[in-house]
Amino acid sequence: MPGVNVAETIASSSLSEVIWLAEGRPHVRGAVTLLRGTDPVLAFTYADAAVARAVAASPALALSLTEPRSTGPAYAPLLLRGRPRLEEDPTGELFVGELLEQELRRFPPARVLADSPLLRREHWWYLPRLLVSIEVESAEATAARSGSADHLLVVAKDGRVDVRVAGIAEQSSYELALDVGGGTAEGPAVLFGQDASFPDLERWSQWAYRGHWHDGRFAVEEGPARTGLGPTPGLLQRWRRQRELERRCRRALAGV
Repeated sequence: MPGVNVAETIASSSLSEVIWLAEGRPHVRGAVTLLRGTDPVLAFTYADAAVARAVAASPALALSLTEPRSTGPAYAPLLLRGRPRLEEDPTGELFVGELLEQELRRFPPARVLADSPLLRREHWWYLPRLLVSIEVESAEATAARSGSADHLLVVAKDGRVDVRVAGIAEQSSYELALDVGGGTAEGPAVLFGQDASFPDLERWSQWAYRGHWHDGRFAVEEGPARTGLGPTPGLLQRWRRQRELERRCRRALAGV
């Protein structure tokens, strides 16, 4: 995409979405994309080791930057496509040396766990990462979300993913009518939504509808338990959330 510096755009972005294929079906997950040199990189904790390996094994990988809130001056909504490369960092040495400063700046909740040598020693399990770097092969302009009601429609077709910002025009328990700009492919699909409390990102919710996109309609096979941001967590809920993250990281690291 002429005139766009991909690295500067990523550095100015806030939340992104990583999109991959597994067994012919599309999957989406919200992310904070960091930079390793000029390449985008996703730094998964070992709690999400299975997701990191699935993303790295995908035959079609895309990264969308559609969230305009809390962005910098170089931000522009983009859809990137590229090839993933996985590097495991079970000691956290690479992450701390190359990426931790970015994460602390871009993802404020990380400061509670790793903003000082003392915190990093106490929360050592948070530092080991699975680093999925993306060699960008193409960048194209896309629409930005106009609000949390906008979703991302991802359709799998012939080993690729068609990605569009979409609004829900009509909704029932089994079918969605979407406002999607332009024609789209037909096939297995996911409709992904996310919202967060900006700029602190203390609350970050993600949800997805899974099904099939055909003739302008999304046939729902599996819907989310809930949508939207949800209430502010209390002290006990925050503690339980952190303990669960620690348990999952420790469990995965024990098998490395």
